Amino acid sequence: MTLDEGPDGTFLITRIEDGAVRSVEARGYVASGGNGAPVSMAISRPRRHVSDGFDPVVHLMDLPQYEAGDTAGFARAAVFSRPWHTVMLSSSAGLDGYRARARLDQPAQTGVLAQALLPGVSGRFDPAGVVVLDLHFGGLSSASTIAVLTGQNRIAVRAQNGIWEVIGFCMAEEVSAGRWQLSGLLRGLHGTEDAMMAGAVPGAATVVLNSTVKALGLATSEVGQEMNWITETTGQVAGPVGPFSFVGGLRAETPIAPVHLKAWRQETGDVRFSWTRRARRDADHWLDGDIALDEPQERYRIDILDGAAIMRSIEVSQPDYLYSVSDELADFGAVQMAVSIRVQQVGAKVAQGVAASALLAVG
Repeated sequence: MTLDEGPDGTFLITRIEDGAVRSVEARGYVASGGNGAPVSMAISRPRRHVSDGFDPVVHLMDLPQYEAGDTAGFARAAVFSRPWHTVMLSSSAGLDGYRARARLDQPAQTGVLAQALLPGVSGRFDPAGVVVLDLHFGGLSSASTIAVLTGQNRIAVRAQNGIWEVIGFCMAEEVSAGRWQLSGLLRGLHGTEDAMMAGAVPGAATVVLNSTVKALGLATSEVGQEMNWITETTGQVAGPVGPFSFVGGLRAETPIAPVHLKAWRQETGDVRFSWTRRARRDADHWLDGDIALDEPQERYRIDILDGAAIMRSIEVSQPDYLYSVSDELADFGAVQMAVSIRVQQVGAKVAQGVAASALLAVG
C-alpha cells in the first residue's frame, strides 16, 4: 500500500488491524543485502510500491564458454534477494506475452567490488594482484593451484567495458564481515583479456560462478536477439520486477584473441608476422597436433597500425602474414624498426573476435 502520511522510507507491513480506524504496524525495509555489504544496483529498476517487498539483484550475463555446454547456454542469470523466494525468469520480444524460461531455486552469490580492480596479467598466476569484494551472503573457500587450474573457484567481475571477466583464485580470506580478499589470481580466463585490460571500478558487480548461476534457456535462433526479461516469485508474494533488456549468447560465440605474436625481417627485406590460434573449447589437451578449430573456416584480420591509425588491413586464411617491403614503404615512407599490428580471428556468428595487439621489433 502507499501511505499518504508518515515517515519517509521503505517499510514492510507486519500487522494490520481494522476498527474505527485501520491500525498498521510496519518495520523499516532495507534493499536486499547481507553482512553489511551494499547491494549492486547493476540493472535499473522501475519504481514500485513499498508493499512489494521484493527487490532482487538481477544480473543477466553474457558469459564466455567457461565449462562444457552449448554456447547458447552461457547466456545466464544470477539473482539474489533477501528474503529469498524461488524466482522465475520470463522473456518476451515485446512488452507482453512473457514466456517462462528459467527457474532459480537458490540465490546466487552476488556482490560488489570494494576497491578498484586494475588490469593484470593473463596466462599465469598473478602473485601480487588481489580482488576485494563485498558478498551479499555466504562465504568462499581457498583451493589448491591444481584445483584452480582445473576449474574450481571462479568469479565473474563486470569490467568498465561491460564485459564479464572470469577470474580464478587460490586464496580466499574474510578480512571483515562480508568482505573477502582473493589472491593467487588467474586473470582474463576463457578469452576475457579484453575485460581484464579494461579494469573495474569500486561497486562493480561480481558473481560467484557456481551452480546457482542458471542458463536462460535461449534457443540457438535467439542468440544475439534483444529481448525483455522479467523476474517473478513463484509464490506471487510480489509483482514482477523488470522488464530488463538483454542480448545474450554472443560472447560464447566470439573468437578469442590469438597469442604469441611474432615478427622478423627476412633477407628480402619483407617482414613475416606469425601468431598462435586459440580455441574456446577442447583446447586444454596436452596431445600432439593443433587444437580443434571453433569456426567452419580459419580466417584472420590483420591491421597494420601507426598509433591509432590503420595503415593497412588484410584478411588471411593462415596464422601468418608476409608484409612486403614495398607495402611497408608505401604505408610509412621508410623501413620501420618496429611495427604495430592488431590480429583478430574472424568468426562465422561473431565476425570480429577479441583482438591481440603488439608493437613488434623488426629492425
